[in-house]
Amino acid sequence: MSRAANLLYRARASGLPVDRLTDLTAEAAERLTAFFDMRARWATTHNLSGPRALHDPWGLDLIDGLAAALISPPTQTLVDVGAGSGIPGLVVACVAPERAIVLIEPLAKRTAFLRSVCSRLSLKRVRIMRSRWPTPLESSAIASAAPGTADVISRAVVDPADWPTLAASGGAVVGGVIRMLAARRPPCGLPDFAIDAAVDYHLPEHGARRVERWSRCAAHPATTDTPGNR
Repeated sequence: MSRAANLLYRARASGLPVDRLTDLTAEAAERLTAFFDMRARWATTHNLSGPRALHDPWGLDLIDGLAAALISPPTQTLVDVGAGSGIPGLVVACVAPERAIVLIEPLAKRTAFLRSVCSRLSLKRVRIMRSRWPTPLESSAIASAAPGTADVISRAVVDPADWPTLAASGGAVVGGVIRMLAARRPPCGLPDFAIDAAVDYHLPEHGARRVERWSRCAAHPATTDTPGNR
């Protein structure tokens, strides 16, 4: 089985809508392989990811990344907060290298790893910022700071109940808040946002999972205030 066919097989087995995964090409499979190989090498000396993910990156990490790619419109800048070892942001970049992506990570060793991957794989549309969220996106050379142009995502930077408020604290640039959920699914709690897309999938060792996109309501536009101006 080719690597691209293996990607499709794993996506189909998880329940992801494979008919919408048009970017799973042989080139994408090669980039993902190189990314996971680099992560495994770096993890021998740096704390990048848990042993379970390192043992089978083509399981949870791959499928979560593909789910993120599906849920966020390609015209949006995808902002991965607490990017860590690059999940889901670098998976999205590997399958859609033309997409604008910002990886925000406060730890120096992890940002060094992210930069190394982007350089090795020529992911020229990925911007890495050593910072904590919220942070002004105007400092990014590739991310538009226009209101509503960013989708903010994180897999595990804070408790799922606290994530929507933290994500939306980025100001007017935030047009979408993406939640990655497992068994625990607390209310979103953002009165100015409404759910506009959801994808459900399943992994044998991890159970049912869900990714949701909550978009800012037109009736509740954000102010142009940004974190750096407060």
